[in-house]
Amino acid sequence: MTTEATEIQEEHRTALARMAVDAVIAVAACAERDLDRHAAGFGISDAKLEVLEVLSCCSGRRACLFSLGDRLGVTRPNITKLVDGLERQGLVERVPHPVDGRMVQAQLTTDGAAVAAHALPGRVALMERAWASLDDDELERLVWVLRRAAAELLDTRPTAKRRAADATA
Repeated sequence: MTTEATEIQEEHRTALARMAVDAVIAVAACAERDLDRHAAGFGISDAKLEVLEVLSCCSGRRACLFSLGDRLGVTRPNITKLVDGLERQGLVERVPHPVDGRMVQAQLTTDGAAVAAHALPGRVALMERAWASLDDDELERLVWVLRRAAAELLDTRPTAKRRAADATA
């Protein structure tokens, strides 16, 4: 392949990469906007609604904050802030861990369970509507492709490389 052909191919690849990033950002922005608007109708953010969703699925409708943060992929300060806000609204309460007295759990209140019961079906409907134009095979392929891209991005981060090296040492 000539140098000129290689350069054209590289420019095409770069253009495709930019279009892919633009498309992912556009979809994410639209989904985030719609989900936040939906949650706002219940007086909370979508991030707080996600906390209610996770707690709704937990045994006893409770979980320690560390576990909540891990499940939602947020940092400890962020999960603390989310739970603080939900607690102020009376949707969640902090309770002692049943086994480890040093730990605290967030537990869904009756009001929190009611908000979750009313808000979550609409949230699910919005997520399904976002992908309604794709059939199941296309959606499965999209999930696979996005997860593969995300894994590649995570693998190229310096901290991920250090963790991988530490794990093999």
